[in-house]
Amino acid sequence: MRIREQPGEGEEGVNLMPLIDMVFLLLIFFLVATTMAQEERELGLQLPSISPNVPLSAPPLQLIINVRADGTPVISRKEYTWTQLADVLVRVARDEPHRKVLVRADEECKHKYFAAVVRICKKVGISEARIGYAEQEVVGGTGL
Repeated sequence: MRIREQPGEGEEGVNLMPLIDMVFLLLIFFLVATTMAQEERELGLQLPSISPNVPLSAPPLQLIINVRADGTPVISRKEYTWTQLADVLVRVARDEPHRKVLVRADEECKHKYFAAVVRICKKVGISEARIGYAEQEVVGGTGL
């Protein structure tokens, strides 16, 4: 036998009024913020121009040394001997002590050439020499 509920004892529904209020407040906020951003962009400003001789960016933070497959070091498309490379790195370490070195060795290059560049960097006092590599997915491997 089923017991009937009293008419006033039913479950109360979920009060959605606070949720609706919050949604409307967020909507108003984003509408006002979007309108202000457009007004700031539409101001008729004459932006200053710069002379063509002024560099637009700071000097690079790292010196890029490319090592070809035969072990020839190249900086800015100019080939160097190992003694010339050491002289360049001595100047860099003296003039720009916070500059880092990025070594980009050809994939067919022997490891000893990369190690030679890093050894010279350490010898002249360059604090950081990193190796450059291209990120690509290994086919059929683990992708490490």
